[in-house]
Amino acid sequence: SQNNQARPTSDLSVSEAYKILGIKKGARKEEVIKAANSLQRRVHTDVSGNPNSEYLSKLVNSAKDLILKTDFS
Repeated sequence: SQNNQARPTSDLSVSEAYKILGIKKGARKEEVIKAANSLQRRVHTDVSGNPNSEYLSKLVNSAKDLILKTDFS
């Protein structure tokens, strides 16, 4: 069985990262960061009460980092 706490995005593609953040490819760097921060506030454990919030938070961070590394470095 696969544990969701393990590296959530080792195979994440750039297009998937954009979908996770809810933005389109070509978005400005500021939009990527704003989208990630907004999602982080929504999935945070203290706000969502979702038992998967740690995994979701890692997923959002990985998506943001992948986009910034791929499209802005």
